[in-house]
Amino acid sequence: MKNHLIKLTILNIIIAITITGCGGGEEEDNAQEITAKAQVIAEPTITTSELVSDPDFNFISNTDVDITVPVSPSTTISYFINICTDFTKENDEVKINYDSCKLRTTLTTLEQEFTLSLSNAELMLVAQIWPIENGAQPVTLYWNITESGHRWKITI
Repeated sequence: MKNHLIKLTILNIIIAITITGCGGGEEEDNAQEITAKAQVIAEPTITTSELVSDPDFNFISNTDVDITVPVSPSTTISYFINICTDFTKENDEVKINYDSCKLRTTLTTLEQEFTLSLSNAELMLVAQIWPIENGAQPVTLYWNITESGHRWKITI
């Protein structure tokens, strides 16, 4: 590392001598500017071998959530559920980016278990349960990892 700094210092001196040897005036200002830029570039960088982390940090950037999907409330009407991560709520209306859905399935006559893998940035989920019939409105439910932990048992 010390050897590297000596080489960079010598390079800066050579650049400064070369530029200032060509004249003065406006060129001298340019030489000072170029020398200053060369010094900024010459700052030592940190390599990955020099990085230190907390011994408890495990470098895992995701978390798993165990989800229990409820039994279908009807045998005559089909129900579909979306569970998504990207949504907003405005004036009691939820707007969901359906491209962010982590789970799409139908409700059956048995509870279903799923494990979803979320990034550490995905702290909240929205579930919409849709009855498959004309004019039906979905049931919308919310989950937050901070409040609920790593398990969500959905009930309707």
